[in-house]
Formats: sequence, C-alpha cells, structure tokens
Amino acid sequence: MTTRRPLTETCDPRPTRAGTSPGPRRGAARRGILPVVVAALLLLAALVACSPSPTTGEPASASGTQAARHEITVVDDADREVEITVPVRRVVAFNTFNVEFIRAVGAFDAVVGLDEGSAGENYAGYWDDFDITKTAGKGQAEPNYEQLAALKPEVVIFPRNGAWEEAAGKLAAFGIKTLVITGWDQNDHIFNVELIGQIFDRQEQASKLNAFYTEYRDLLAERLAGVTPKRVYLENDKDFASPVPGSGWHDMVTLGGGQNIFGDIQFTDADSARGSVHQLDIDPEAVLDRDPELIIRNTGGGYALESAGDLSAERANLLGRPGWDAITAVRDGQVYTTSSFPMNACSKIIGSLYVASWLHPEAMAGVAPDAIMKEWIETYQGVSLPDPAAYRLHASA
Repeated sequence: MTTRRPLTETCDPRPTRAGTSPGPRRGAARRGILPVVVAALLLLAALVACSPSPTTGEPASASGTQAARHEITVVDDADREVEITVPVRRVVAFNTFNVEFIRAVGAFDAVVGLDEGSAGENYAGYWDDFDITKTAGKGQAEPNYEQLAALKPEVVIFPRNGAWEEAAGKLAAFGIKTLVITGWDQNDHIFNVELIGQIFDRQEQASKLNAFYTEYRDLLAERLAGVTPKRVYLENDKDFASPVPGSGWHDMVTLGGGQNIFGDIQFTDADSARGSVHQLDIDPEAVLDRDPELIIRNTGGGYALESAGDLSAERANLLGRPGWDAITAVRDGQVYTTSSFPMNACSKIIGSLYVASWLHPEAMAGVAPDAIMKEWIETYQGVSLPDPAAYRLHASA
C-alpha cells in the first residue's frame, strides 16, 4: 500500500506561508476604540469558523453554514500540497472512478460537471437526473477550459494520467484549484477515498466505503494465500493490446491470483508509439508462446448494457484465431468476454474477485462476485443494476 504524508489542517482560516504569522484580523479592535465585548465576540466567531465541520448527513453543498467552511491543506496523488476550502461545494470530476467515489460518499450534489466519457451514452441512466450536457471536455486528457470556466467549480479533479499539469496553470487564473486523485489505482484506493471524504466533509461515509473495499481485498489475500498464480492474457478493448505493470488492469489480474503473461514488460517512453501501460500493442505470436490459462477480452463499455457491444461476436473472434485452439485457456473453456463495467467496479476490486473466482474456484468457494457487484451499484451508487451476468459471456470448451 502506498505510504502518503498525512493530510493536514490549518486552524487559521487564511493560508499562511512557512515562517510567517497571520496579521491582525479584519474587524479586530483598533487602538482600544471598540468595546471589549465586541472584540470578544469577534474572537469567538473566528474560533468557531476555523473548527472543522462534522459530517452531518446533509448534501455536501449544504453541510453547514458559510461560517463553518474552513481551509485545509491536503497532499494529492501528485504529491502536491493544495489548500482547499471545505466542504467543497462545486466540483468538476474527470474519470468515472472519481465520480463514483464522490457519489459513494454522498457528495454527488456538489458535482457541477463531468467529462464526456463519464456523461456519454455508455452511462445513460447511471447519473440519474444529472444534466449530462454539463460536460467539461472529451476526457481527462482533453479538458475544455472555456466550459470549465463557465461551470465555475471551486475544484477540478483529474487522475494522474490526465492533463492536470496544464490545467493547474490555466485554471489558477480563474481561482479554480486542481486536485489529482487516481480512482482507478487499486493500490491507492484508501488514500483516494480518504481524500475525497475529507474535501467534502464526508469522513464517516468514506470510512464505510473503505471498509467495503478492504473487506474484499483482505478476503482475496486470505483465500489465495499459497495458491500458484495462473497465466492470464487480458486483451483490453483492442485486438492484441494488453496491459503491463503500471496499469490498474495489471494489478487487477495479480490481486486475483493471476500472472499477467506480459507482466515482464517495463513500459518506457520508447514504448509510447505502441500505446500505453493500459493498452500496449503486443506480438500475436507471443500469446501462443506464453500459453495463458485464462483469457479475458475486455470490450469497454459502461453502465448501458448495449455499450459492451456484441459479446458473442467477440467470443467468436477469439476462438476463431489461427492456432488458438492449442492454447490451454481455449482447451479448458477458460475464455471470457466482458464489459469493462463490472471489472472496473470500486477500483477494480470486484474485477479481481471475478478473476479469482475463474482462476481458483475452489479457493473462492462461497464468494459471489455478482452479489458484491450488485451491492456496490445499488448501495453505494444508488441505481439499479441489470443482471450482472449480462455484462459478460463465458466461452465454454
């Protein structure tokens, strides 16, 4: 688990630089002219204003009065110290993982804009009555600064593989803060959720979400202790493209008791012409040579079932490839085509549960990933879930 510096809170509601002390407060008694009682009342108000507001269960935009808001300094996923006024009341969030976490802690009413990937037709119906025309760019790599300025957020959240560096400079001119939170990274799940809980003053809800996550991460560690990892080929929404270390998809496989057959590839800048850590072009012959025991074809897609595409056609494509009938996974009926939606759920921890149940069914006896997926969507996201099995298709022997 990644170690992070502690989140810190400043008592004085105004930020101060190291080595300086805050000057006199506006409205303080001048030269003894104001009565002592007025000065005392002002001091009391200042002390109340710098006290953290409790988690109230109210919407994030209404959790306390203006006086209850205060400044904190947080360390984000880019190891930057960022001063934020909390609870945040207007936020634009890039990347569906981050938006889901905000909703899971009960702060979705503070979201004033999404990226087109999260708000598009793949997620029709997922955000309930949210106005999906309030988009802020095509995606995390292509923010639309004019739209961002028009939405008037206090904070814009990017994952670390988004355009946060460019955005930080451009948005500062509008008084908009940027925060880096990488919701897709399993290894940083607890950090990410704690940070989201803090900026929205939803620490109690964040703790519950982290308990949900750690319950299943601990279960995987317990159930898979001592098992021999099995070889896995994950084809990520493109023919002969596979994740490598540095991708959350790679971590999903390894946490589920698998060995990524391309886990020995260390991605460098020189490899960028072949894709990214999430979707790297690989040699088709290498799949045959490395003989996976489980094959997963991820078709992309989101909440809308039709966005997964034709899973049967994807299965036929896999099984009909030259030489694939000799692959162990094909011979043993261990080939799955699946939408990204269940595999991505809750920092991909549910994807790891699916992988483990396919690779090590005896060790995972009694664990029902479909039921856990349903709990994640209906309890933490507050929307109904179609039959979880509709998001995947098993290619039997």
